[in-house]
Amino acid sequence: MIVLIRHGEIEGGKGRAVGQIDLPLSENGLRQAAQLADSLDTFQPRRIYCSPLTRTVQTVSFIEKQYSLKAIHVPEIKEINLGEWDGLDFAELKEVYPHDYKKRGEDIAGFRAPGGENFSDVRKRVSSFLSGLDATSTVIAVTHAGVIRTIMHIVLGFPLDNIFRMKPDYCHATVITGNKGGFNLQAYNLPPTPGLGDHLQTLMPD
Repeated sequence: MIVLIRHGEIEGGKGRAVGQIDLPLSENGLRQAAQLADSLDTFQPRRIYCSPLTRTVQTVSFIEKQYSLKAIHVPEIKEINLGEWDGLDFAELKEVYPHDYKKRGEDIAGFRAPGGENFSDVRKRVSSFLSGLDATSTVIAVTHAGVIRTIMHIVLGFPLDNIFRMKPDYCHATVITGNKGGFNLQAYNLPPTPGLGDHLQTLMPD
């Protein structure tokens, strides 16, 4: 069973294209991460994975303390690389790159910002991470909205161009389990409220 968790709220990200630009958690994001760790108290993962970006490392630090486990940093679950667009305001992108911005809206899966990735690239590296996991193990993976959206595309089979219809919230949990043909979705976007750990335990395969 894989519990996918989006990091907490970031500092300075509002209105900007945020990919691999290394922003920290906001004060609210730190509170969210602490609340998340408390909510997981009764859950028993075997391993914890996280993206190596600061916002995920900060989020997972609270979970590490809860379980006395050290997270394994995995580059394959970093957020999409937006290249020259990373960190720019969306208003600036529309003004400076009007043609490319329009192309992005027409081809979410295939559009690649200069020097960056597209979501087809993200799917390849995320698929590599998933295929390397032990299907019988119970793990937590603290990652990013773009990665969780891409994994939902892999699990549910909807077109990659539709991934922005999925809206994983900060410090919410999404649960998938392995099967012979791939993965099943067990729960989506569970909030970090008391009892989350107990609920996750009930979702574990027999």
